[in-house]
Amino acid sequence: MKVVPRISYKITKLPFFDHSLYRRNLMKKSLARTGMIAAALLVLNLPAHSEAGTGPGMMSDTDLTLFTGWGWVLDSRTIELQDGRNEVTLPGIARQLDPGSLQIGLDGQVISVRTRVEHQGWERIFHSLIGKQIRMVSETGQLVEGEVVDFTQGRLYLRKADGRFTLIPNSHNYRLELDTMPDVDKPGVQLDAVVSVDRAGSYPVRIHYVANNIAWSLDYSIVLNEDENKAGITGMAQIRNNSGTAFDQARVRLVAGDVRMTPQHAPQMREAAMADAVMARAEAMPEAEQYADYYVYELPARLDLPERELYQFPLVSAATVDARKIYRYQVRPFSGTSQEPRRLDVIYAFHNLEEQGLGKPMPGGIVRVYRKTETDAPGYPDSGTGRMDDDGVRSGGMQLLGQDRISHIAKGDRFEVMTGRAFDIRALETVTRHEQVAPRVREESREITLKNEKDEVVVATVVVPLHRNLNVVSESHEPVSESADRRVYEISVPAEGENQLSITIRQSH
Repeated sequence: MKVVPRISYKITKLPFFDHSLYRRNLMKKSLARTGMIAAALLVLNLPAHSEAGTGPGMMSDTDLTLFTGWGWVLDSRTIELQDGRNEVTLPGIARQLDPGSLQIGLDGQVISVRTRVEHQGWERIFHSLIGKQIRMVSETGQLVEGEVVDFTQGRLYLRKADGRFTLIPNSHNYRLELDTMPDVDKPGVQLDAVVSVDRAGSYPVRIHYVANNIAWSLDYSIVLNEDENKAGITGMAQIRNNSGTAFDQARVRLVAGDVRMTPQHAPQMREAAMADAVMARAEAMPEAEQYADYYVYELPARLDLPERELYQFPLVSAATVDARKIYRYQVRPFSGTSQEPRRLDVIYAFHNLEEQGLGKPMPGGIVRVYRKTETDAPGYPDSGTGRMDDDGVRSGGMQLLGQDRISHIAKGDRFEVMTGRAFDIRALETVTRHEQVAPRVREESREITLKNEKDEVVVATVVVPLHRNLNVVSESHEPVSESADRRVYEISVPAEGENQLSITIRQSH
């Protein structure tokens, strides 16, 4: 006789959300007051969609258009219908569905739609066991056996062998033992639709809706050479699917730009789950195509996007881009004398130029800046990125300098990344004169002392903002650039020395 291994579960208190509350809030806040969600749907006459497939059963084809924080889903299916009235079940809809956005297109009439939220967590497992015999063992070793009758809000109802019923109010204090794995349905939302058609046959149906918590983002890695004047730039796109359902073999488009969406009041999932990361080996990087006021990237291959997973692939890549390092300080006019020196910002500037391997729209995202080194930096772990010498010892590597966030960068634009503040380069502002030269006019003379404790000469960029009727009436150095709202100076500061910039600013009221 074949021995079937016994499977043991330990039920613990997990932060799964209250699904009955979820359903009640969804019905109240979204569409219905009658005890079920009934969407008012637009009936469309659509031509047959050949890629959706034909023949018996149901076949599905999915298009995903992803924005920042949400996605637009087009789920195309082929279903078999009989002449007249039909009841159709459409499973696998995203749990994070925005009910108000739901539309169903069918060459027929959509009479009604019921939205059914499927169970999650232990509730899913116990509901799949209704009608089956189970064994429960308490923390003290007490054994309870019976047929599962119901599981509601953490309370388990069993029918024992003698026909009596028993209630286990705290099922998390018990261990569940099973002879076989439970058959748990795929999570998500199920649509129960009533439709009517004129003839029997295969019908294409299109389900459109907005899904929250499925989105894409872009993270950049900038690797500087040791001289910090050249860099390689890579932008890795990430798709996170926390929508509450899986998408199989989906066509995916990414939209870069600021698309306005009205905030939704649908309840959000409260459970937390770590996303598994899947690194994609893209056949080719998608190219941006302009659509209206946005850019759209269409991925060259279909994707499987399991629930609660992270998918990554390269979207931007340039091997050699000119880089400029800037030490920047911004003057604060009419703010008094500095109590202590302030450190200068460390900034790296780049140009989005085609001749340097870029020259394409760069969606906004987080930027991490690294610097190549001959050896791994002191205090840093072995980066594993250096080269191997003849003795098999790795030399050289990378060190993280800092990170920043950039906004969308158009082709040809200049962009900057701030990595932190310089430890050895500081500025001290001193007010040397303050005078009311007229009833509504005052002047202030300031001396900005730049101190460099490094063992090499540095150039400090000093920015004087001109706003609220401010203007510079005298200065010790010529500006390298000036505009209506600022003047910019570049001051050379000797190694282990200092230099001063003196300016007089006038403010009129």
